[in-house]
Amino acid sequence: MRKIWLLKLVLPVRYGRTMTGLLLLSLLLPLFYAGSTQTSEHNPPALFFSLIIAYIIPVFSFITAKAQEALRALRPIIAVDDAVFETIHARLDSTDLRLPLVCLCGGAVGAAVHTVFISQSLSGAVSTAVGSVSGFLSVLGTQMVYIVMTTVLVMLIRQARIFGRIGGSLARVSLLDTRALLPFARVSIISSLAIIGALALFPLINLEGGLNLMESVPGAVATLGPLIVIFIIPVWPLHKRLLKLKEQELIRVSNKIAASLGGTGEVDIESADIDALSPLLTYRREIAELSTWPFSMGSITTLAFYLIIPPLTWAGAALIENLVDSLL
Repeated sequence: MRKIWLLKLVLPVRYGRTMTGLLLLSLLLPLFYAGSTQTSEHNPPALFFSLIIAYIIPVFSFITAKAQEALRALRPIIAVDDAVFETIHARLDSTDLRLPLVCLCGGAVGAAVHTVFISQSLSGAVSTAVGSVSGFLSVLGTQMVYIVMTTVLVMLIRQARIFGRIGGSLARVSLLDTRALLPFARVSIISSLAIIGALALFPLINLEGGLNLMESVPGAVATLGPLIVIFIIPVWPLHKRLLKLKEQELIRVSNKIAASLGGTGEVDIESADIDALSPLLTYRREIAELSTWPFSMGSITTLAFYLIIPPLTWAGAALIENLVDSLL
């Protein structure tokens, strides 16, 4: 396996991710704005193309590092030997050649379909690409964004599946020690927040590129679907295990309570058995109130806060566009 090519673009120095983002932005902005200087109906949304690439590559590197950190935090409860653990750890940032090639081809095809959708015909898409510098840069930018985003989304789904497999079968799980399972939630949430940040940039297409909102929808939908998958996969198998353990434990303690009641089903408060029954009732109440999701209240609050950002940016973009139209 080899390290994912996007991670190789990040400078291996202190503050390398920030420097990489700024470097990409400084290289891509002049390139795409060169096409915007021409008078054309196909001016590329230069700021969107530049920002989303400069944003997602460093953020993907950050997410991958956090996923590896979460995996190391889970090491005490993962029931595998060191060799298997190191293999799992390597799979978070490395893969064989086949998967990057699939992402490359899939992203290119997705960009081509998007371009045809915007141009309303294959001949129109070809005419856009070869008719002017701005049209060519629009098609080039679409290809770059789709290829980069496809690679990021596929690799995040792959990371999510790794944590899902660990939570579903490899981790030692205890109902009374769910705090040790919080790294699963961290992976789920931090990956989701990164994609939410990318979605918040999509209104720039409409503001700068002269496109309508419907032309932004294919890319947004192609990002929103994987977002849901990336959020659910790391925690769903673990949730099912916890739910099953909770049901089994409730049945077990309920059987003990029933046995202590005898055949009558009534409690004699003057009997000595009441002292044995009280802890069982308390324990059953505690088990019944346990959450079967490995989320803390703080992480859920953070996610809920960030979820409102994309709708606000889209609404803000629509309001600004209407304001500009009314002024003109």
